Amino acid sequence: MAFRRMKIVCAVLTGAVTALLSACSGIVLDQSIGSEPEIILRYAEVNPSDHIITRTGKYFADRVKEMSDGRIEIEIYDAGKLGNDAQYYEQLRIGALDMYRGNAIALEGISNMEVGVMAMPYLFRDNDHFWKVCDGEIGKEILADIQESGSNMVGLCFLDEGARNIMTVDAPIKDISDLKGLKIRSMEDELLCDVIRATGAEPVVMDYADVYSALQSGAVDGAENPVCSYYSNQFYKVAPYYTVDAHTHSPSVILISEITWKHLSDEDKNILLTAAEMAKEYNKAEIEDAESNAYNKLIKEKVKITQIDDISKWQEAMEPVYEAYAGNHRLLIDKIKNLR
Repeated sequence: MAFRRMKIVCAVLTGAVTALLSACSGIVLDQSIGSEPEIILRYAEVNPSDHIITRTGKYFADRVKEMSDGRIEIEIYDAGKLGNDAQYYEQLRIGALDMYRGNAIALEGISNMEVGVMAMPYLFRDNDHFWKVCDGEIGKEILADIQESGSNMVGLCFLDEGARNIMTVDAPIKDISDLKGLKIRSMEDELLCDVIRATGAEPVVMDYADVYSALQSGAVDGAENPVCSYYSNQFYKVAPYYTVDAHTHSPSVILISEITWKHLSDEDKNILLTAAEMAKEYNKAEIEDAESNAYNKLIKEKVKITQIDDISKWQEAMEPVYEAYAGNHRLLIDKIKNLR
């Protein structure tokens, strides 16, 4: 028996946007009976299925389905199946996509949201400091600001993807001076570009989907990514040198379009918020093992891993970045750094 579904666009839009929404569904309200879900939400992710962040998204989707007794289903589209990072944020803002796992770095470039502060280089002392901020009052304030800033997005919870480190094609990076003149891939974000410039390297902006081929062809000399992403995307095969400098430890955020959010009942909003909290705890428990497993597998693959133990020169090099980007957020930055 065939079931008929009616797709409802969650905003009054015209022209090209309406045409886009007709091709890209937002909330899908199921008009059928029986065990079919009433609401289907599309959730985008750029990483492959075995990545810790993708697995966290799936865990979140499973909890939502359980707590809603199957009424709400979240479909995970991983590995950039629905587009790229920049496209996902735009789709969220107009309601053409329901959910996306974003990152503070990219969000910094969208508007003057407080969450962008969390992408500043060497902001967190360690993992405990990272979670003390994310789990505490500061984190709650920053998460709420995503919606309050007028971004048309709602932040449900923070996740940990791990600190970002540098990968290179031809030689290891043992000192910040080794980066001078190298072309390092960056996402489309001025903050990250300026972090790369501060090391003496040249940022090259490109889509995440193009990074592997760019490393392979020599279009760039390196890139930067957390270790789980470095391993799961197999970047080590074309950039076998990995330098653990932890230049930024920006949190990921489970985001939902504000257009989608407004069309959910209070009960369903609470289900998503509760499931997000559970997903955060899952992520927190799993990230350390995921990183450890990635490093062990990289060692077996003969990847040359360099640990930067003294980061003082790297931190000093980032002072111009703080001067350029702290702006109105200086008090918030100090509040984060001083949290014990």
